[in-house]
Formats: sequence, structure tokens, C-alpha cells
Amino acid sequence: MLKGLGLGKQDRTTAWHVTARGKVCVFETVPDRQHRNSSVPSPGARRLLEVLERPMRGRDIAEKLGVTHQRVHQLAIRLHAQGRVSFGDLKNPLWIVMRAGDNTPFLSRDEERVLSAIPPEYATNATKIRLAAHMSEGEVHHALERLIVGRFVKACEGFQGNRLYRITAAGLKHPQRDQAARRAQAPLLPAKSDRIRKVLSAISDSEALRIIDVANVLGLPHQSLNALIQYLKRKQLVKKTGQEFSAPYSLTGEGRAALAEMTRRYAA
Repeated sequence: MLKGLGLGKQDRTTAWHVTARGKVCVFETVPDRQHRNSSVPSPGARRLLEVLERPMRGRDIAEKLGVTHQRVHQLAIRLHAQGRVSFGDLKNPLWIVMRAGDNTPFLSRDEERVLSAIPPEYATNATKIRLAAHMSEGEVHHALERLIVGRFVKACEGFQGNRLYRITAAGLKHPQRDQAARRAQAPLLPAKSDRIRKVLSAISDSEALRIIDVANVLGLPHQSLNALIQYLKRKQLVKKTGQEFSAPYSLTGEGRAALAEMTRRYAA
């Protein structure tokens, strides 16, 4: 090309030399056309990387960029080829997209569903989580074990020794937790009438009360209250503080937990 333009020539040794015209020629360089597999991200790809401060779903990226789902897919595939992003599932790239080198712990689909089903307000059991997440019992327990190890969920003792699960602050902040997912319902209470709540509350306020004192505080008949206290005793919600016949009653640990949950539900 240079020879045809009169800007260069070859000597007998086939070495190239600049002609007199080539020495005075004014020229301007232009960048090569960017190819699809170029390591330099396009403006659209750079915008995607800018919003990808944490792992995100494809639909959320599309909403932030104001583009179609298909456009996000195109940009993400190119960035993945450049080694700039990684996918949670290669078969479904836009399920979760994250920057290369992002150290956010990645959750499996089962872990994501279980974490998303646990409500922030209260602890619940595996059965309620299973119903909300539409998963088998084995899948739920396996996912819960891994979430506990990752400190996204913690286990605690519930009523009658049943195991309950509560989401942690780290679990609430995890980017894979679906804010729109169906939440698991609260477990059944060992007792749930408003009358029982008031009795437990009266005992709790005074730390310990005799049956006659509770009857006077609440204005209830002594005989019916005595039967109710015996019922609460069988439910292991209250206990005597001494061996005397008229010894006062106090709340057990389970009684305090039941009162706290009943109060929460009453206020909701």
C-alpha cells in the first residue's frame, strides 16, 4: 500500500525506505475497529460494571440501566468472555451476575429459596419454611445446615423443645435474598388466647405472683384462674417458686418466649 501511494520503496536487498514524498506526507492515525472479543468493554458494558457493586439479578440490572433483558444478556456474555464478570449458573447467566473477584458468598438455589422464606420479624420452624418455599423436608434441612454454617441463619430452641430458625443480619443483607418471596408463617403457640396473654403478662410484670394476686390484678374469679394456672403449668409456661401450697408462680423460659411472641402478634 505504501509503495502504491508513493510513500515507500524497496531496494535490491528488499529493504524498505521512505521516499521523498513519504518524508513530507501529512497523515493521521485512527484506532482499529473494536471487535466483539476485544478486551476493552464498550460504553454499555462499562455502565453495567458500574451498577454491579454487588451480585445482582439480570432483571435488576436491566431496571437500573433502563435497557431490555436481552441487552443485559448481550453485555453480560461479552463481559464474561473478557473475564470481567462471573455467573451463578452458566445455563442461566442472568440468574446472578457478579464482578470477577467478588467475594460475596454464593448461595445455591435451594439455599436462596430457604433464606428468602425466613421472615425478619420472628423465628419459625422447618415445616413452615418448607411450605413457604415449596421444597421437600430433606432439601430444607440440608439448606438450613449450610446457611447456619455460613452464619446467615441461626437455630434456637422453640416451644416444647422444637427447633426454630431465625435469619441473621448477614442473611438479611445477602443480595440473593428475594424481597418479594413468600415468607414462612410463625409456628403455633402452646397457648394463644388473650386471657392467657394477660395472665402471663401480669406474672411477668411482678416477676412472681400468687394465684389470688393474679385474680385481684385482673379481676378474675379465683376458681377459674386456678384452673387456668394449672393448665399453664402443664404447658410448662409457669412454675411455682417454692414448695408451699400458696407459693407464687413465675414464668418459665418457655413462658417468657411465649409471652414475647403473643405480644408481638397482638401488636401486629
